[in-house]
Amino acid sequence: MHILMYCDEDLGVAAGGSRQVLEFAKALAARGHDVTVIAPESEEPRPGISVPPQIRLQMVPVIRWRGLRPVSFLLRSKRILTRLLRDETPNVLLWFDSPGQIAPLWALREKSCPVVYVVNGLPNEEVQGMWRLPPFRSLLSHGLRLAARNANVIVSVCPELFRSLKSLEPIDSGKCAVIKNGVDPVHFFPQPHHAARTELSLVDQGPYIGFVGGFFPWHGLDTLVDAIAIVAKSHPTVQCLLVGEGQTIPALKAQVDRLRLSRHVHFVGRTDFDNVPKWIAACDVCVVLHRQTRSYPGDSMKLWEYLACGRPVVATAGPGYGDVVVDFRCGLSVGADDHDDLARQIITLLDNPELREKMGQRGRSAVVQTHTWAARAVQLEQACHQAIGRTALAA
Repeated sequence: MHILMYCDEDLGVAAGGSRQVLEFAKALAARGHDVTVIAPESEEPRPGISVPPQIRLQMVPVIRWRGLRPVSFLLRSKRILTRLLRDETPNVLLWFDSPGQIAPLWALREKSCPVVYVVNGLPNEEVQGMWRLPPFRSLLSHGLRLAARNANVIVSVCPELFRSLKSLEPIDSGKCAVIKNGVDPVHFFPQPHHAARTELSLVDQGPYIGFVGGFFPWHGLDTLVDAIAIVAKSHPTVQCLLVGEGQTIPALKAQVDRLRLSRHVHFVGRTDFDNVPKWIAACDVCVVLHRQTRSYPGDSMKLWEYLACGRPVVATAGPGYGDVVVDFRCGLSVGADDHDDLARQIITLLDNPELREKMGQRGRSAVVQTHTWAARAVQLEQACHQAIGRTALAA
């Protein structure tokens, strides 16, 4: 099957959106499919992000000046997409949605092709800055409705997003598919604490609590900082590693200073993708929290990575987070925004090394069996075949 993938993600950055696109592309190519990816030229390539030679990249030059970047990608990607649809006739177009990037709709006016539309968020709840102004949000939502209406299959990482989407556009449930994020169990694997800490030059005694990812409001990291203040009373050498970058860092640093936790909480910053498993391995316990800032929880890629590395996880109660660790018996669930409960659960794990070890083993076993990118690619392949079948029936 020839799969043409379209996305507005900087593939040179190890962020969630770009990771999802690349991992799916690699897993589909490994299953023998011919994969072409249309994406914007990377502004700042990061080490550790590689693309296998069997994946063809069509990089779109963009103008990175003020508000011209999304507009330039829209216009230039439309020309490239139109040419590829005409000249190469892919079996399916796999469209990873970005707010306002409706080039596939324009290109499909000239050449029809089955469409699988991957939606990870809604403009009304995701966009920032000037795009939150009512006229822009209305325009972006209109584009989303058109895309959902014309897609043969719609894919999302969580069922709750479909409920929100259906409030904007009536959708046939038969063309909706939930495909969660996955993990590469070769890149993310269990490593001894001491070896990882030595490689990362971590000299504090520990124990170590870790978070690796983007710093956004829905991650509730202020709750983790408050919890560390409590944990430090019973474990005075505890160290909390916050690995990554994002918009909430200034507020978190101010909170750490206010609580006088600078010797316990460390802002590591962005790290190379190759080093992410080492930072996870350095931790005794990993934390993934979720604050209800949107009508859908999403699906935490970092949760699967923690589990693949054999680390016990403390996660916010609810679908996609605490429910997962409880079902797998690989961690503990905590109340949303409850720093006292979070501290209690962290202390429970720190005080029981044997429990941590068993939970880590169970988490690793669960993700390797059914939650890899290879397994997700099988599901996405089925969605592609479904889109092709629905197109044939409509002809």
